[in-house]
Amino acid sequence: MVRILPRDVLRGRPTTATTDVDEAHAKIAELFCSHELAPRTRQSSVDMKLRSLHRGDVGIEFLDYGADVRIDPEGLQDFHLVQIPLAGHASMQVGSSIVDSSPRLATVPPIDRPFSMSWDGGSPHLIVYVRRSALERVAGQLNGGESPVALGYGMDLTGAAGRAFLRSVVELHDDMISQPQSAAPAFVQGLLADSMVSRLLMAMELPGSGTRDADSESRLVRECRELLEKHAFEELTVPDIAECLGVSIRTLQTALRAEAGATPSELLRSIRLDRAHEMLLEASPREQTVTAIAELCGFTHQGRFSALYVKAFGELPSESLRR
Repeated sequence: MVRILPRDVLRGRPTTATTDVDEAHAKIAELFCSHELAPRTRQSSVDMKLRSLHRGDVGIEFLDYGADVRIDPEGLQDFHLVQIPLAGHASMQVGSSIVDSSPRLATVPPIDRPFSMSWDGGSPHLIVYVRRSALERVAGQLNGGESPVALGYGMDLTGAAGRAFLRSVVELHDDMISQPQSAAPAFVQGLLADSMVSRLLMAMELPGSGTRDADSESRLVRECRELLEKHAFEELTVPDIAECLGVSIRTLQTALRAEAGATPSELLRSIRLDRAHEMLLEASPREQTVTAIAELCGFTHQGRFSALYVKAFGELPSESLRR
């Protein structure tokens, strides 16, 4: 897998830095789109560092909020983003779909509907920007038509297609920072940009390539969600789940990764966390304890449960219980 170090992304380019949440919000809104930005912990500041470089229809950003934050953008409308954590963890939710991202799995936000993101402190991101018109043009060349482009919400960066995309990003990045736009031959710029966009498309879901629209779920994934919801408090293994659904473990894992951006175990954990959250909010501190609710929801390690809960809901389980 291609390794990209945070310090190397747009090295030598001006860095915008601020600890003020409002200023960070204004800078990102100017660069991307309207959104809400809020720290996920009691701290009221960030430690944002931003570097950005655009050329024609493409761009590369380095963004590190330096704190646990929640971001609620509107639909992107006229551009696509591929958001790659260079370290740490982040997540994106679109409707009921959640994608947990890491240096191995990038998020690809939708362009036509709201979504929300949670970035952990210590998760600097390399963000690839592609204008919508450019992506549709290249997709038409690849598909031999003008069909709409439907991308999934996650990109596996460990497979052959994902690694090829990363290599094309690095190649484009190095060319962009090595010489000013005016000095670079236009045809070279265009070739590098189109190559990167082509690799992006080949690493994603496209109409006509045997994949489905990202807004719809296959019957298998729907049945898997229903099964996990119904038996969330029971001892379930991945082989058990696959056997109940009548498919192989590999088929189940592939479908969930493509459609939900999660493994069967991760999806079950997310459902259990949601149940725990609901129960903690409804319980009385005089009658229930965090430990009892966590164990009822299938979490036997209290430290691990607390860490997962804070990542998911931005507060300790005890804080939810005391509401």
